[in-house]
Amino acid sequence: MAQKRILFTINHAPVGSIHYSEGLRAAVGATSGIDEHKVDVVYLGDGVYFALKKADRRDSAKYIDTLAQSGCRLKAEQESLDSRHIAREELAEDVEVISREAVRGLAAQADFTVDF
Repeated sequence: MAQKRILFTINHAPVGSIHYSEGLRAAVGATSGIDEHKVDVVYLGDGVYFALKKADRRDSAKYIDTLAQSGCRLKAEQESLDSRHIAREELAEDVEVISREAVRGLAAQADFTVDF
């Protein structure tokens, strides 16, 4: 299989579920192997709560580090942040804020989209 572009979206709050951790683990898996797919990870909806500085990342720190080493930068949708009254200053340093239009662009470029 040739290299593909895959968009992973994290849509659930990081409390009471493993969606955020499993989503990041799946993203790491997609960057591994012969094809080393191009991966984007975007926090949408309640998933943006995992982008906060104060979010507990102990379970997923190794996945975040591996993604960073592969050149994948975590992204949070501005409109999701705005609707939850979350300021950029409240986000972890490794999170890039992008517009909903930019998220649509990533989805349009993606060969596959996987939602968690």
